[in-house]
Amino acid sequence: MPTYTQIAFNGAMALLIGLLIGLERQHSQKADEPLFAGFRTFPIIVLTGFLSALVARAGFPWMLPVALAGVSAVAVVAYLVTAQGKHKGATTEATAILSFILGALAGFDYTILAATFAVVITLLLSVKAPLHRFAERIQEEEMYAILKFGIVSVIVLPLLPNRTFGPFAVLNPRLIWWMVVLISAISMSGYVLMRLYGARQGIAVTGILGGLASSTAATFGLSQKAREAERSLASYFALGIVIASTIMFVRMLFLVLVIDHELGKALELPIALPALTGIALALFLWLKKGARGEAALHVKNPMELGSAIKFGLIFAVVLFISKAANQYYGSSGVYVAGALSGMADVDAFTVSAARLAHDSVLAPRTANAAILLAGAMNTLVKGGIATWLGGQALRRVIIPVFAVLFLAAVASCIVVATN
Repeated sequence: MPTYTQIAFNGAMALLIGLLIGLERQHSQKADEPLFAGFRTFPIIVLTGFLSALVARAGFPWMLPVALAGVSAVAVVAYLVTAQGKHKGATTEATAILSFILGALAGFDYTILAATFAVVITLLLSVKAPLHRFAERIQEEEMYAILKFGIVSVIVLPLLPNRTFGPFAVLNPRLIWWMVVLISAISMSGYVLMRLYGARQGIAVTGILGGLASSTAATFGLSQKAREAERSLASYFALGIVIASTIMFVRMLFLVLVIDHELGKALELPIALPALTGIALALFLWLKKGARGEAALHVKNPMELGSAIKFGLIFAVVLFISKAANQYYGSSGVYVAGALSGMADVDAFTVSAARLAHDSVLAPRTANAAILLAGAMNTLVKGGIATWLGGQALRRVIIPVFAVLFLAAVASCIVVATN
């Protein structure tokens, strides 16, 4: 049996869990909706689960299923009563049963786990409106694409061999697919946010969300809209493009930190130069712009199986080229590979270089310098896209702005490479 101090701590946490969930349910309850359980009832339900678990641990294991059955019966009766009216949902009743289980977890000393799930449950309950909007806006083919990718990831990933193949022993099927899942998950977060906010939103928000999903796609979309819009909106569209390109550097740093934390820490200060430069340029354009506008930006679903396989192939090719370039030409070969790869896909090279450094194939300095060079070349390409597609008004703004951003990335690369 736990000590009295442990019981008091776990009981206090159980009470807080009940108050948290009860507060959310009370707050979200409509005026004309019957209130099954709220700010007072949920703490009681959680404490019932907590005390039942303590009694079960004291030698009466039958108490826990009996108490759970009682709470479940009350929840079912409450649902049957409310379902006779116009309110058909069972969210509160199902949450009540889950709350009992969270209390029981706290009674069995799984307090941190119970608190974590309580926060997650409360978050899901509180974002009801955005989730409903997302469900309404998602298309059938997008749903099938997500399901297919999930099935392939869950079923195929454990079956892939976890060893290296091919020349230079650098191609690991399971590692390659893990990288595909990582990139797709990050891209999907931006894609979901864009779907939640709708197809039309402020250009600054487009830049942020577009940078999470695909900074290149954001640059294409905003540049095309800039050509169609009034000349006075050029600075505003440039703002969205700069924000997307700045988010790219943050995204690169996150990828490196996930793959190799020490390598990512070494990259934090160098990559801060182009990132902070991008923020300063965005603030300058924000203060300069006079008009407001909106833009429709369409980004392809990053969870489509074809897109995932394409990235996996690109990642494998870049990984092989980087290893071969380092083997035959040393660090200079890696820099060439980074420059060429960055013009097409900065994520693939970032992940490849970080992984090679993690495996001690590349020196950390070489890997980080090459990653910064890939980011610089990708910035140069996006500047060229905006200049080419955006028209004369956008061109006058983009060329000097992206020249500064490109030089900041190149300067960081040179500093890292020469130190």
